[in-house]
Amino acid sequence: MVQLIEAAANDADRVEEGIVSDLFWPAVFLTLGLLLMSLELFVPSGGLIGVGAIVCLGLGLWNAFQSSRRLGMVFLLVDFVVVPTAAVAALRLWVRSPFGRKLALTPPRPDEIDVSHAHASAEDLVGSVGRALTPLHPCGHVQVGGRRHDGISESGLIAAGARICVVRVRSGQLVVRSIESPAAEERPETNGDPSPSPLDLGAGL
Repeated sequence: MVQLIEAAANDADRVEEGIVSDLFWPAVFLTLGLLLMSLELFVPSGGLIGVGAIVCLGLGLWNAFQSSRRLGMVFLLVDFVVVPTAAVAALRLWVRSPFGRKLALTPPRPDEIDVSHAHASAEDLVGSVGRALTPLHPCGHVQVGGRRHDGISESGLIAAGARICVVRVRSGQLVVRSIESPAAEERPETNGDPSPSPLDLGAGL
């Protein structure tokens, strides 16, 4: 009876040693693969560390299947759960690290937001009246709403100083039409009294 108990104890020890031996290398390669995968985010290596991580994970699965199919399936399921979890955790740590903060995109400045909405604000100027700051032949600069804009003449040339009206927006430029020439604005007002002609002056003599 004592011999049977000793034999059973020896068999249990051998089974336990066999299980530990079967789990050792797959667990070691799985741990190395996870460490290398996390290290790839923090140490630029051109993908070499990532390749090493894949190799270690593959060797871990290979050793597990070499021991038994059941153990291989267990490690395969563990890889499906642990690898994505470790990748997400490492990525969150990387974003908070100094190296990750340098590479992360910074929020746009207020002036950049204004530039991005420039086309939308230009649409609001359709129908507004302004003046040409430079000659438009056909492109130039106009002043509408107290601000300087890129303008393009709808047809023909528009002289500097002419009054213009915005008819539409095209590719971020104001398409304008002349509504009054600068010469007409500079013409003196006569209040309806025409200047005397030379004949009238001669008749008064």
